[in-house]
Amino acid sequence: MATKKPFVHKSPVRFTHTDPAGYVFFPRFFEMFQAAVEDWFNEGLEVDYAGMVNNLGLGLPTAKTECTFMRPCKLGEMLELSVILEKIGTSSISLRFDGHVNGELRLQAKSVLVVISLETGKAEPISDDLRTRLSWFSPA
Repeated sequence: MATKKPFVHKSPVRFTHTDPAGYVFFPRFFEMFQAAVEDWFNEGLEVDYAGMVNNLGLGLPTAKTECTFMRPCKLGEMLELSVILEKIGTSSISLRFDGHVNGELRLQAKSVLVVISLETGKAEPISDDLRTRLSWFSPA
């Protein structure tokens, strides 16, 4: 399969995301990143994220994340988060999230997610099937 464009997750900025000034409270962005990853798995990679957790006993926790905010996002805006695969490791994937509102870059984040066994809590190698699906979005 040919490389796909970055997966874009659209998220309206809701009242529950904001502080009293009407700006997204920064920890809420990390919840949005998780929602984008789950939707990317379900829709982009065609992997049932909940099934991976509930049936296969595999988790994908964030091991590292960093974020740069250029401008605040406000209540009522539509945030478009692009999920960009930067690297596939043995047990981990490195992602970049570009957050735009009306085409304007508002934030960039980088995260490393690690496949783990929920039973042992230890890293597991990425399966061949998932590795193939991830390659659909590979930068190389």
